[in-house]
Amino acid sequence: MTKNFVQIPNMDHNMCFGCGPANKDGLQMTFFGNDDLVYSEIAVPGHMIGWQGVVHGGILSTLLDEVMSWGAIFLTRRFILTKTMTVNYLKPVFAGDKLRVESSIESQNSERECVMNGRIFNSKGELCTSSTGTFAVFTVDSMKKMGFMSEKDINDFQAIIDAHV
Repeated sequence: MTKNFVQIPNMDHNMCFGCGPANKDGLQMTFFGNDDLVYSEIAVPGHMIGWQGVVHGGILSTLLDEVMSWGAIFLTRRFILTKTMTVNYLKPVFAGDKLRVESSIESQNSERECVMNGRIFNSKGELCTSSTGTFAVFTVDSMKKMGFMSEKDINDFQAIIDAHV
């Protein structure tokens, strides 16, 4: 097991469904990272099932998108946006089970793109879901030019990115 993990900070007012601490209806994932890996531990609540206690596939995709996104942010120290994502559902995941969701960089194609791997393990340590995602990587200036984040949020988020350089 990889060691020396630090908790990755988040903005208190973040309303993201996957990671936003201010979204009381969301998953409120928290993340930990080191030089190689980012992970989160979560038990998906029962109201997010698809059928017979099995976590809905869209929720599993959300978990993977979040962990790969935070992995890309933390490991590249840049802003990111998801470009593409594939998900492989290998075993059922059940609501209430303590899951470990993790990601690592597969490749850094250029300064503007990286490929991430994501995995969901159940409480028995079995691989249940895997994913590969391609992420666009942005500088602060690029994010400001896009105009969909306020300058304050960009600066606050940059402080998160820089917190554990």
